[in-house]
Amino acid sequence: MAKPRDSSQPDPGPPDPRPPDTRQRILVIAADLFARQGYTGTSIADIARELGTTTAALYYHFPSKSAILGGLLAGPITGYTRLLDSLDSDGGATPEDLLGAIIDITADSRDLALIFDRDPAALAIVDAQLPRSSQTITEETVAAVAGPDPDRAALIRANAALAVVKAATLAALQLSGGPLEPADRAEILAAALRVLRN
Repeated sequence: MAKPRDSSQPDPGPPDPRPPDTRQRILVIAADLFARQGYTGTSIADIARELGTTTAALYYHFPSKSAILGGLLAGPITGYTRLLDSLDSDGGATPEDLLGAIIDITADSRDLALIFDRDPAALAIVDAQLPRSSQTITEETVAAVAGPDPDRAALIRANAALAVVKAATLAALQLSGGPLEPADRAEILAAALRVLRN
């Protein structure tokens, strides 16, 4: 016989039949710890403690700390792969397309920016997972944004446009406290294009 519900307590509704996504919780907790303590300064034990589990249970989901970082990087790496494909394709992407893609990648990976700023060792792990180093990707992107046969001034403007999209995207995210608003994205892209075409 079922126990009667205590009417003084709110009805919790039907139980959720889905188990919580432990893997996703691990990624969220790890991103927070990596941003606060640095990648090198965070241990598997730290992540397990925040998760409320054992290190053995955490290893069931990820075989190593670098695999956790790899899980955090999956989305941005997909974005960079698309960016590389556009650089490699015949005709290539327009500077507007490339700058827009970088805005989107930056917005999607804002927590990772904090990690890389605090701990360069994490950037080395990223480079190991990319088909080209982050420095090579940046150089190729600058060259594509600058246009064919760029002079020194065009290369400086292309670097400045990249700096605008990265810094302004992070600033807009901080100001809104949430996802990047379409109007903010449009303003960032317009500002970068003004810098590029000045």
